[in-house]
Amino acid sequence: MELREVLTVFAMCAVAANAASAVLIAGRIMTPIGGSAVVRWSRARGGELAAGVALIATLGSLYLSEVGHLVPCRYCWFQRVCMYPLALILVIAVFTRDRRVRRYAAPLAAVGLTISTWHYLIQVFPSLEDANSCNLLNPCTVRYSWKFGFVSIPYMAGSAFVLVLVLLWGRSRASRIG
Repeated sequence: MELREVLTVFAMCAVAANAASAVLIAGRIMTPIGGSAVVRWSRARGGELAAGVALIATLGSLYLSEVGHLVPCRYCWFQRVCMYPLALILVIAVFTRDRRVRRYAAPLAAVGLTISTWHYLIQVFPSLEDANSCNLLNPCTVRYSWKFGFVSIPYMAGSAFVLVLVLLWGRSRASRIG
């Protein structure tokens, strides 16, 4: 499969992650006590799902740089600094059944989401980039991918961070309810 095709698959996954986040948020808002079957299932399996999302995002970013030979810019590295340990923490939490993982995983996901949001804004509005914030040879405004007219690599990372946060939110609510 060519890099272009892989990026299209990743973009579709990001849009699917956005849809899943929206469904879970709406389900939790509209039925806060019991929830729908999907919401109850995501609450019961939120930790495993969040670990899977973070692990897939980590492997995806490694694929893009190591196999696809896309050079990560400065903000891409900051996002990786959040996503890589997040994947490890969430996988360890699944195996140790750590019910308090949200305490230390959510801040990493929130910081990563903030960085990816800023990076996406820089790609959409290049005038926001400070001349000293990124490397002139590898500027943060470069769009290696711009699928469906709005999905870039920082958008993909942000989608993963949002879904992890939503899944962790449901997990914390499940432990209080059930």
